Amino acid sequence: MKLIETPITSNVNLEALYPELSKLAFANQQAIKLYKLFAYDRTKIVYLDRFDTITLLLLNRHRKIKHDEVETIIHRILKVDRNAVEVNVGYKKQILDAGIRPRHNYKDIILIEYKVK
Repeated sequence: MKLIETPITSNVNLEALYPELSKLAFANQQAIKLYKLFAYDRTKIVYLDRFDTITLLLLNRHRKIKHDEVETIIHRILKVDRNAVEVNVGYKKQILDAGIRPRHNYKDIILIEYKVK
């Protein structure tokens, strides 16, 4: 499968793209230096570079994200091993428990954080 960077052709902020998810994932954190959008099969990937931390938010509306897909995404985007990052597989449950209802019905949401040295 191909990992494709989705071009951002206009000045769009992340709150406009993902209003519900930005309340928990992007709020109350350090400023964002760079963000990119990727697609891997039917999984959308939001890449956030926050100077000291790189965060990947994996979103899939059609099915659960497989373990090997997470590994591939980490290797291709971050170019590190899985043990160098923190993977939160239960992130969808955290969002729902916080009372946040995403606009789309996602089957799986995974948060990956990498502390830059």
